[in-house]
Amino acid sequence: MKIGAGTMANEHVRLLDELEGLLSRQIELAHQGDSAGEQFNVLTARAGSLVGEISQLGPAGSGEYQHRFERLRELYETLSLVLAAEKADVSEELSRIRKGRKIIGTYRRTI
Repeated sequence: MKIGAGTMANEHVRLLDELEGLLSRQIELAHQGDSAGEQFNVLTARAGSLVGEISQLGPAGSGEYQHRFERLRELYETLSLVLAAEKADVSEELSRIRKGRKIIGTYRRTI
């Protein structure tokens, strides 16, 4: 089935809009500390699917969507930074827990 140029442009816009919305929602969830939740995972899977659909449609036009792709790149970078910060926080908390367990173990042996 051949897709007309106007229909393909509309499909690009629809997919880009949906992808932008998904990335924004993922950023919100990550800020809330919910990047390991089921909703985040569902959004991640759908975002990956959208990227595949967009790439299957082919080129989105000669520069007309450049600002959209730039916005998506910025959202991906923001999401990556938020996830990296959350990972660092979790790592720091794990270090504190390990240190606390070690201290408790030392006290138990001395009692």
